Amino acid sequence: MQKATLLISILGGLAAALLAASPSAATAAASPENPAQADTLVHTVRSGDTLNALSVRYRAPAGWYGQADCLAAIRRANDLEDSHLLRIGQALLVPVRHDPEPVRTDQPVSGGADLRGLYLPAPICGFQAVFARVDSFTAAGGNGVVIDAKDIDGGVSFGSTHPLAVWGKRRPVPLIPDLSELVERLHQRDLWVVARLALFLDGELGRQRDDLVLRGADGEPWGERGCLWVDPAAADVQRYNLSLAMELARIGVDEVQVDYVRYPTSGWRGDWQGDLASTAARRREVITGFVAVLHDSLQTLDCVLSADLFGIMAWDRTADLALTGQHVPSLAPHLDVICPMIYPSHFGPGFEGLDNPGDHPEYVVEAGVRRCREQAGAELLVRPWLQAFPWRVRQYDGRYVAVQVQAAEAAGASGWCLWNPSGRYDVARAGLVALAAGPERSLVTLAGPAGDTIAALAALVADAQGPPAP
Repeated sequence: MQKATLLISILGGLAAALLAASPSAATAAASPENPAQADTLVHTVRSGDTLNALSVRYRAPAGWYGQADCLAAIRRANDLEDSHLLRIGQALLVPVRHDPEPVRTDQPVSGGADLRGLYLPAPICGFQAVFARVDSFTAAGGNGVVIDAKDIDGGVSFGSTHPLAVWGKRRPVPLIPDLSELVERLHQRDLWVVARLALFLDGELGRQRDDLVLRGADGEPWGERGCLWVDPAAADVQRYNLSLAMELARIGVDEVQVDYVRYPTSGWRGDWQGDLASTAARRREVITGFVAVLHDSLQTLDCVLSADLFGIMAWDRTADLALTGQHVPSLAPHLDVICPMIYPSHFGPGFEGLDNPGDHPEYVVEAGVRRCREQAGAELLVRPWLQAFPWRVRQYDGRYVAVQVQAAEAAGASGWCLWNPSGRYDVARAGLVALAAGPERSLVTLAGPAGDTIAALAALVADAQGPPAP
């Protein structure tokens, strides 16, 4: 009898230990804003446990999107904001997150047409707060997002299985913890999801594969902004980027968007063909050839392909083509959407007779979109990138963005996307709210001065932005 009692005691102890090592529910009032009072899982601390490891383990079971979000919630719930110390046997509370019903767009995108989107840098996409930012934009009329899959530093932001894929300098894990989950959460909002791939300016690939780097006349690697240009014509460069694009399509993004799909414009002449026209033809052949292969491949997975092009390409000048290799009529049959980057401030002083093009957003955007449409033909969608940042602009505010939106629509654009390199859109959102609240007539007079447009929008934007901060 004593042996049986001892055996029961041992088994009971083992069962208790197993239960303590597994997530277990604790009853409490659910409140995502105050995780300590939310429904809670309990973990009994064992030797070797760390807060970081536990936040990775419990991120998904507890309903958190980002590991850092889960870690912060555990710290708050256990009064560990200033401490990393855990005690063996400690009952560690793991708050369960209960997300509210997501904000859904009432105008979902079909085939990439009529997208109203914004760019989200990869670091933002690694935290729960990204969804509040997306929902705010959706409430202002947005219906899509562009997320970084690979930027010019070469760091791949999702868990790619390609052997050349790395996460970037000093990053042990990808910036986006689970791209499939991110795409799913965005699709729950009926949003169109675009994954941006920066192609041929790729710092990490250049560092790993010295043989793929473009070089100057002195034999030194050709760089820009601390990153390296790789050879667009190299088979391994093309295969690597094609593989990443196909991974993204299989994960479930709606569209792959290629950026830096060009040669450097900073004076590299390593492929000079003797004259401008011949050099332009050679670069056009390389860029168009790769885009054609990429388009055919993505079509097998029912994924849309778009390309970011310099806004100046709309003016179809041989000198620009010789630098970039981007030729709109040649690319048109191999793309679903073309995305000219028509940032007014990026056009130099004197362009089209304008002292400072950045102060004439309505003219630059309208002319750029109209010219792109003329070159692209009727089948290709033209969706411009618009300026949502203050560089080289005398007065950047919500009406500056609103003017561009109206100009793009007046010129026949199939939607638009806003670009802010740091992902900050409070100013732009005010402009969108003002447009939605404004009169039915267009607020842009394309033939008139910018001042007329600004006057028409001023009161509406002021109302949308509210009183100035104290």
